[in-house]
Amino acid sequence: MENRTRILEAYTKYLQQHGTPPKTVHSVCQELDLTERQFFQEFSSLDSVESAIWGDWIVGLTTSISNSAEWNTFSARHRYLTFLFAFTEASLDKRSLLILRFGHLSPVASPQYLKAFEAHFKTFASDIIAHGVSSSEIASRGALEALYPAVLYVHFRAVISFLVKDESQQFERTDAFIEKTVAFAFDVLRTQAIDSAFDLVRFLVPSAWGKMS
Repeated sequence: MENRTRILEAYTKYLQQHGTPPKTVHSVCQELDLTERQFFQEFSSLDSVESAIWGDWIVGLTTSISNSAEWNTFSARHRYLTFLFAFTEASLDKRSLLILRFGHLSPVASPQYLKAFEAHFKTFASDIIAHGVSSSEIASRGALEALYPAVLYVHFRAVISFLVKDESQQFERTDAFIEKTVAFAFDVLRTQAIDSAFDLVRFLVPSAWGKMS
């Protein structure tokens, strides 16, 4: 097994068992019988290890769904829904970790360990937006479109926040939340209402606007 994979697995195991990240690089190296040189050849810090854990998950998930035979026939809305439902299904394997690392966060919080997670999602969201604009499913608004991936990221984080608190059977309430909010979001993206919505957000919550850009 490659050192990178061993470090990722050891970090995840420690986080799940102790409810907190490992304290030092030395402790991780000691657990894996690695030198610090071997660790730093793979990661620049402990934060970068957890960033890779979440980032790799998003990359693996988006790659898997976009390689399906039906993907090219999907509308932008259908692609986003497919991603969200695939995410909630995959989250069953990581639910305790999601609760631990997302349960206390607001949808606009941006801790260091989620930087890769956010970046990879926004890249994926940009492709969805471009597909929607090219098919006229999403209204073209020039420079304003650059903010759409950030808007979808806040929505995605809101879905995660809802999911980790959902105690309904088979998380049915999360499914309903996804369907209703995505329907609303794409209805807005088709109309001029989005322009007024952005102006209102900038006026009411300037600090949140800065985090979205």
